[in-house]
Amino acid sequence: MLRLWRTLKYAGADGFEESDIRRAICVGVNTMCISIFVLNLFSGGIFFFLSGNVGILAGAYTEGVLMLGIVALNYRRNYVLANIFFYFVINLATFYFGAILGPYAQVQSMFLFILGLIFFVFDGIAARITCILITLFLLTLLELQYEHPFIRQLQFDADVYIMIRCLVYAVIISLVLLIFYLYKKNVLRFHTRSRIAEASRDSEENLNNLKNNFFQNISHDIRGAYFGVGSICAVIHDKVLSDQPLTPQLADNLLTASQNYKYMLNHFLEFSKFKMGTADEINNELIDAAAEVIQIVQLNQYLAEEKNIRVDIDQADGFPKKLLTDKNKLCRIFYNIFVNALKFSPPDSCIIVYLGITDAFWVLKVIDQGNGFQPDQLDRIFEPYATTRSPENPEGIGLGLYITNYLTKILGGQIDIASKPAAGTTVELRFPLHDYRD
Repeated sequence: MLRLWRTLKYAGADGFEESDIRRAICVGVNTMCISIFVLNLFSGGIFFFLSGNVGILAGAYTEGVLMLGIVALNYRRNYVLANIFFYFVINLATFYFGAILGPYAQVQSMFLFILGLIFFVFDGIAARITCILITLFLLTLLELQYEHPFIRQLQFDADVYIMIRCLVYAVIISLVLLIFYLYKKNVLRFHTRSRIAEASRDSEENLNNLKNNFFQNISHDIRGAYFGVGSICAVIHDKVLSDQPLTPQLADNLLTASQNYKYMLNHFLEFSKFKMGTADEINNELIDAAAEVIQIVQLNQYLAEEKNIRVDIDQADGFPKKLLTDKNKLCRIFYNIFVNALKFSPPDSCIIVYLGITDAFWVLKVIDQGNGFQPDQLDRIFEPYATTRSPENPEGIGLGLYITNYLTKILGGQIDIASKPAAGTTVELRFPLHDYRD
């Protein structure tokens, strides 16, 4: 018996995905059809016993058979036809029993169940409005039947009317409770699952965006560090091919460049310890910001010496020995700015790195004597992939300033760039000083 119940309940449900709302409606309609069939099987017999009228028995059993026919339609995957047929059978059966039992049986209360049924079975606004109008029309027609009978009404004793009315109430209450149960179990649960699934998809999309951003950052910064090692290797290769001697200075430059490469790799290994999706979190620690800046300058000294660029570090009096900030993010910010300055500065020029404080901020400034930016370039300088290929930047991908601006905002800072063509560029970074501790 239990197997038969499950077979009828899930007839045709395999035609939908588990997360499809139409599957919930199909199972709900089947459940109501089976329940109405069982109710008619017993209530029809009771009505017949109380009234002795075959018309009631025939109407109840006919409705029960039609309910099984609706399950068969779902089984054949005629879902839309099954829903429409179900709606019309319930309406016509309500009108039929209301007409022959009369107003005292209160069958018209069944239309409350039908209104709930409309919102369960039909999803479209137009379909729901049409069904409501049809139901209101049949309810009006039933009231006209009571005032001006055009269908013969059965007559019962007062005691029989009371028992019939109680039985009608029991059937209607059972069906209303059933529709509430199915709505909560199938529709509300479906929408809850849908919201959870949607939230999961959004979370997955955000995580993918974070991963993409993370790997873009890695590729950009490691690419810059590799550029230094590769350029020195190319010089060594050319000297070997031309039988030129290798100087100790060149070996020192290669060692320094490889240390810079190692520095960047260790930096990202440390950075990757954080869970993916929390890369934007600030991990503050007390650091010697000036010492970190000096270290990055020294690690890139080989590039400066190759172009005979002098790097001056100017530290203002009273600059804090320790600052509370995110070391990884701060080092990446300065690394990008400083390497850009080296890359675009002409030979025999000077780069100034300034560390200072104001009332509410500490300041990190990099000033070069390069070619500067055109006004139209400044308008989109922080956009990703906004770069112009040049002899100084033959393989640039335009992520450096985008990443720098992104990380600066995470630290609550601000970046300003002042530049004129052929007059150099000044990049000024300001970070809140409220986290400063002696």
